Amino acid sequence: MEHSVAKIREIVARPDGDRRSIFQLGYNLGRLSELTGLGRGPFWDAWHEAVIAWDRAELERLARELQLTEHQSRETPEGREESKTREVRRP
Repeated sequence: MEHSVAKIREIVARPDGDRRSIFQLGYNLGRLSELTGLGRGPFWDAWHEAVIAWDRAELERLARELQLTEHQSRETPEGREESKTREVRRP
């Protein structure tokens, strides 16, 4: 989850939303949706309009929100356990 959030922050810092950036953003938002099990609502649905307009202010706000959520999930016992599980699966 940490990698996806970092990648999203990197993408939204770019000055324009070219096709590759939009594809990468969609991939990472989808990945977060899978990792958290929360579905597309808090990820792609919340980001849809900002991505279409490449509204950098809104994209940055959403990215900060994701970073806070990711940080808070690491602070809870459930989040720490999830993090340990993911680390084991990494090659």
